[in-house]
Amino acid sequence: MNEALNSLRSECTIKNFETDFKQEIKPSAILALFQESAAEHAERIGFGDSVLRKDGMFWILSKIYVEVLRKPVFNEKIEVLTWPHSPNKAIFERSFSVQSLSGERLIGAFSRWCILNGQSRIVPASRIPCGIDSFIEEHAAEAAWMEPVSMAKGTPDFSLKIANSEYDLNYHVNNIKYADYIFNCFSVRELKEWTLRNFQIHYVKQSHEGDVLDFYRFEMSPGKFAVEGIKNGSETVVAAQVCFG
Repeated sequence: MNEALNSLRSECTIKNFETDFKQEIKPSAILALFQESAAEHAERIGFGDSVLRKDGMFWILSKIYVEVLRKPVFNEKIEVLTWPHSPNKAIFERSFSVQSLSGERLIGAFSRWCILNGQSRIVPASRIPCGIDSFIEEHAAEAAWMEPVSMAKGTPDFSLKIANSEYDLNYHVNNIKYADYIFNCFSVRELKEWTLRNFQIHYVKQSHEGDVLDFYRFEMSPGKFAVEGIKNGSETVVAAQVCFG
């Protein structure tokens, strides 16, 4: 196999709808860039969605850690790089890196994925074809995974009822949507004054049309917040950590 398949590099321009009130890229748009590049690379190396769905399988993002050095801004041209790491029995790890066209490192991320079958059971990595002879093991970011913190009490910092616009092709809430829900726990003033340094999201359960999600935030230390998303008042669907400078 061609060793160039170890990674994928793509160039894009930050669009207006991908940015916030400061015209900086939104966290959900960062995850969208990663989702698209991972999907394209998986197709190229033989285990993309078009291949898996023939056997009733699909990708699920388990957790992701994102480190932000500088947010790209509207109309800025960037390069997005992604590469998978050696899979273990059932976990597929993948790194992402964003840089300016001049080579300035902007964002690094590390993620964990798994593949589910039609019965929502994890598929062993040994069953998945892969067109890579050797993997790049260097991580784009070193994740210090959080321990989930339960804080579901009092008035939620953000709530919504899931409708069709939140769905992806797997008929549940798309993983990038949760980033918007999580950051909706912070005010415009806070996000204007603070500088985002890193965030991580742990996907615990799926959410579907009609579910009511309540999000609660808790300040663990100055500038470091835990956020928990609760479904229908009882089940944790997502846990996150957000750190500001």
